[in-house]
Amino acid sequence: MTKYPGLKKNITMVGLFALVAVLILSACAPAPTAAPPTVPPVPTTDPAVIQTQAVQTAVADMTAAAPPPATEVPPPPAGPTPDPNLPVAVFPTPAAGEPGAIADYNTAIFSGPGTNYVVYGAMNGGVTAKVVGKSEDSLWWAVSVPVAPGGNGWVSDGYVTVSNVDGVPVLPTPPVPPTVELVPPGSSDPQATTIANVYVRSGPGGNYPAYGIAPTGMTGRVIGKSEDNQWWVVRLDPAMVGLGYGWVEMAYTQAINVENVQTIETPPSSETAPPPPPPAGVPTVTALDYVNVRSGPGDTYPVLVVAPTGASGEVTGKSADAQWWQVKISTDYSADGLGWVSAYYVYPQNVDSVPVVDAPAPPPTVEATPPPASTVGCLLAQQTPADGTAVNISEPFDTTWVIQNTGSEAWDQDGVDIGFVGAYNNVYLHTGADVVDLTNTVEPGWTYNVTVPMMGPSGPGDFGEMWQVQKSGEVICQFYAYVVVN
Repeated sequence: MTKYPGLKKNITMVGLFALVAVLILSACAPAPTAAPPTVPPVPTTDPAVIQTQAVQTAVADMTAAAPPPATEVPPPPAGPTPDPNLPVAVFPTPAAGEPGAIADYNTAIFSGPGTNYVVYGAMNGGVTAKVVGKSEDSLWWAVSVPVAPGGNGWVSDGYVTVSNVDGVPVLPTPPVPPTVELVPPGSSDPQATTIANVYVRSGPGGNYPAYGIAPTGMTGRVIGKSEDNQWWVVRLDPAMVGLGYGWVEMAYTQAINVENVQTIETPPSSETAPPPPPPAGVPTVTALDYVNVRSGPGDTYPVLVVAPTGASGEVTGKSADAQWWQVKISTDYSADGLGWVSAYYVYPQNVDSVPVVDAPAPPPTVEATPPPASTVGCLLAQQTPADGTAVNISEPFDTTWVIQNTGSEAWDQDGVDIGFVGAYNNVYLHTGADVVDLTNTVEPGWTYNVTVPMMGPSGPGDFGEMWQVQKSGEVICQFYAYVVVN
């Protein structure tokens, strides 16, 4: 996913503060002269819905005596209300007159028009997004969201109010990726449970192709974590995925018993290259995410190359079960210029007459191999001020991170430093140098304090920066801080 890591909102706290404010206003209102109508309870624990119910009750109390009589307000429609711990997505704001959607309630952004697709993040009530299309049944809207691989996500019509959408195009419905079964843990094993539909990928990043979706509520055995401490390594069935493990983004899980899991090296990513451009009118498929092009129609066949999101290729055949497409690729990656892509990650066009093609001999079955432990890695042990701290406009402050060396190699004072990576919306907070040198060598297991002077920007909003521990261009780990400027 291409979001700015860690810029997050505490949805639960916002709901609670709003609830307290509404109850105070209700208590201060003049006593009604007639008994207020009863607003039926909403059977949910979602903070946004609780807040809505409280508002309904307060309004009914204050207007009960006024004609016409107050009417009961129905509860919000059923829909994809997200877990309050989900990362909050950032949306480009539509210009005046452009198609737009404003969230009436807290909702979730999906990779397709349905709740069985992967979740890209949360959309808070009151947030506005740019509408770029609608579903074939007009029950979902496609909105621009940079965190999505193709730049678009889907939100339920029941949770938003749209405007200026008469001319938006109808977009094709993408296929629903397959479900990946995580190997269940023992009761005391390290484990993670998904809080939303999330991809299980072949590496710790959105540019690594996915094996499929781990649905909400699935628990898997954790066998390690990524070097940047942002991904869990979970055990998979080697009969389905040859390596026997995959990667799940931590932000979409809740984990226990993981304090001592090993750090796993980031696997090398396969070369990424689009197929040769297809001629007009031929059968084609277009990649909806980074997709593996394999030597045969199955996840156990070797990967030849990775096709990037949005790449299109000419289709020459399909598997007997119609789950894989044979496509033309460069002879740089296949002697016969052919490869296979999963039908779950591409959108087909003009493929009605494509013939069934025999699959090549399957590769030999391999035993699951444990992922290699990393010799480098670090962990953010402490941070001051905490993320989301309010600061004043142009107010100077210091940010201190306590970083622990979790690898097996020392951070040499002369070879490792702390470097600035980037700023949210390109608004800098730090006022000093972009690189901070270590003042001493940091042995494995030791912690190191790094302090960076910062200043609140000249206008209100949310601002943040990412930094990293680095060695000769190699990223050991990344960390960040964000503040709210009043």
